[in-house]
Order: sequence, then structure tokens, then C-alpha cells
Amino acid sequence: MRSLIVLTGLVGASISLAAPAAAQANLSGEELRGQTVDVLFADGTRNAVFFGGDNSAVIAAPSGLRSTGTWTASGGKICLNAGGASECWDYVRRFTAGQAMTLNSSCNETSQWTARSVNAPVQQAAPAITRGERG
Repeated sequence: MRSLIVLTGLVGASISLAAPAAAQANLSGEELRGQTVDVLFADGTRNAVFFGGDNSAVIAAPSGLRSTGTWTASGGKICLNAGGASECWDYVRRFTAGQAMTLNSSCNETSQWTARSVNAPVQQAAPAITRGERG
């Protein structure tokens, strides 16, 4: 079975990277919503994965073949589900636009993942300061 797209869909693999568990827990894939990641496999196969804002996913090959499905990011994993198959990778740091990340599958296949663009981190507003009574 082939990673990501084999004319009709997706197959299983997993990626391992080391990172603190606390960092993994905070990743939700927000930087990928509405963005595309290019995936280059060691054998030269290329795919593009579009991560929809509604958790839909489109996996496209240069030949024009497409597979649709869904994606999730939680618990330190990012997963794609399409064509009745599911594939997950350890998700230990945010993607950075134009910066390739090397990911190794459970089938010992190496692939380069490069986000074309990413969303900026969401800044949380500081809570309003209220003055209490002295006394």
C-alpha cells in the first residue's frame, strides 16, 4: 500500500518526531485550515493536500486525480481519512510556510511536507483587569 494517494485513496502510515507532550496537546491544526501542503515521497511521487476549514480534505496528484475526505488534529496526531482508509502522523510542531518537514512513515518511507502558506497563530487577549475593593 502507498502513502496518501494510490489513485483511489489513502492508506495507513504514521510519523514519529520527538517533542514534549505539553507542546503536542496545544496543536489543533489551525495553521493549516484553508491551506495546502505539498508532499514529496522518496520515490518522487508528489501529492498536494488541502486542509479545509470545515475539516474536509482534498488529496490531489499532479495527474489530476483527487481523493476527498476529512482531517483532524488532536492528541498530538494529525490524521487524514479518505476512501475508507485513515493515516495519522505525530504532530509535534506547527507547520511553517515554505519550510519542509521530513516525516517518516511506519512503512519506513520518508516524505517531505511543505506548507505553501499557513495561518498566523491566534493571539488570545489578556483578561480585563478589574479593580477590587480595598478593605
